Amino acid sequence: MAYLALYRKYRPKTFDEVIGQESITRILKNQIQYNRVGHAYLFSGIRGTGKTSLAKIFAKAINCPNGIDGNPCNTCEICINIDRSGVMDIIEIDGASNRGVDEIREIREKVKYPPTVGRYKVYIIDEVHMLTKEAFNALLKTLEEPPEHVVFILATTEPNKCPATILSRCQRYEIRPIPKALIIGQMEKICQDLNITMESQALDFIAVRGENSMRDALSLLDQIVDLKDSEGHVSMVDLLDFTGMADKSGIHNLVKKISAGDSAGVLLCLREMVTRGKDSILLMDQVIECIRGVLITKTAGETAVEILGCTPEDYQDFNALAETLAFNRLYKMISHLIEEKNKLKYSTLQSIIVEMAFLRLCLKDDVVYEQTIIMPADRKKAVSIPKTEINEPINKSIETMPEVSGLESPEINEKNTAYFETADKEVPMVLEAKPEIKQPINETAAVTAIEKTNKFTKHDEMKLFKKLCDDIGKTNSAQAMFLKRGEPNLQGEDHLILTFSTENQNFFHFVNKPELVQTFETVLTEATGKKITVSIKLEEENFGDLDMIEKTRRIINNDEITIVEVDECKEK
Repeated sequence: MAYLALYRKYRPKTFDEVIGQESITRILKNQIQYNRVGHAYLFSGIRGTGKTSLAKIFAKAINCPNGIDGNPCNTCEICINIDRSGVMDIIEIDGASNRGVDEIREIREKVKYPPTVGRYKVYIIDEVHMLTKEAFNALLKTLEEPPEHVVFILATTEPNKCPATILSRCQRYEIRPIPKALIIGQMEKICQDLNITMESQALDFIAVRGENSMRDALSLLDQIVDLKDSEGHVSMVDLLDFTGMADKSGIHNLVKKISAGDSAGVLLCLREMVTRGKDSILLMDQVIECIRGVLITKTAGETAVEILGCTPEDYQDFNALAETLAFNRLYKMISHLIEEKNKLKYSTLQSIIVEMAFLRLCLKDDVVYEQTIIMPADRKKAVSIPKTEINEPINKSIETMPEVSGLESPEINEKNTAYFETADKEVPMVLEAKPEIKQPINETAAVTAIEKTNKFTKHDEMKLFKKLCDDIGKTNSAQAMFLKRGEPNLQGEDHLILTFSTENQNFFHFVNKPELVQTFETVLTEATGKKITVSIKLEEENFGDLDMIEKTRRIINNDEITIVEVDECKEK
């Protein structure tokens, strides 16, 4: 007999053998026992969790004459023939390759014929979401009112792609992802049956790689069992070498060097791992998982052991790293690595991208720089943008520039001059960086400070606007959503102007109502303890055609600031 893959050899044959879907199997068994079999079912869920297996077991159970508590006996001729695909009454259809209206019309013609052996004729349509719109329409009437001897079982990984008219005609069951512990338990039974011994760490590794899919885990196990030595043992070292992944201690050591800012150590660690045959892309995945473990440990404490499903030793390693890293930095590290990982699929320089991504994480986050953007004209005023990290590119929009402060203008040179483009020329801007200790931004504390000082600055307008949107959203999410389309502009200390672009005229007309404006003013007054008025206006139709200087002047709206173009050639 030809070799059977493990996921086929150990496919469940009764409802009791299905792992991780107890509630669904109980419902199906009771329906069979009490003769409440429906005419159409939809099994949805991620790959490898038992959708097709449940469909086949159900097809056997409703046709088995010797059923036991809703389970098929698996010994009668009908059960044996169904397992061998020897019964014409069980029709399995691949929705991906039989997705046209002609195939569905053929089904409609055949459903009227009664079953030849069992009680029911069962149609199992896998990946049903792949059917065309016309095929779904052709299936509707038959699916709603099929003959009494016909049962439809639809299986899909993407139920959201199925029309609502199809979903409403089926009993829908969501097949849940299988927990890691249950996958490990099943692999232990299989290894015992195959006379294979494997470390618990190796089984845990396979289960994690399976991503809650029993089939994926067993497919990987099917390859790994052949790594056994003469005594039938598979070591963790051989497993890591085969998959091209690094061991946990190496990953923890790499994250430690990143957290310490040891750039040279990170490069040496990466070189050592790559030399040993480790895949650089998989290394990034492992580092992301490690930092996630540190973040969850820092957030949840000892509960992280249950959330992550990790060992006590792993928890101790995560906890040690959590004490040295701030929450914000952990979050930024994960976000940065995920962003860099998305670049790998489009590049041939994958190893370099991974190196640069890790080196970027080595930069300290405890020092920030105040960047000064000067549009040099009379060299008397500068627009200051505080709390921007040194290692971030200066790409702030002029339209979001906060507080204006008077600073001495530095000399213009090629190193500290950036340019933004207007419609017909480039305008230089001088950049100056000054170190400053980073202070966390606390919006609640900022609003409280406004209440105490009873004084506003240009930098407060976004905080006030966010506070307004949040409070309005508690009672009316639609108003808050429309409100967010406006641009806030704080005039003086007691007047907030919300400007809507011509593209958002509909939102402008919705919120520009006296009763709503009064509500907005009440919310801001209660939040700050100071009477604040609100006005809403529509942006001029020609605003987009203005040059950058005029746009900047209108946005800043401060006559004390002189904004003048600089002759680029003369300055250079």
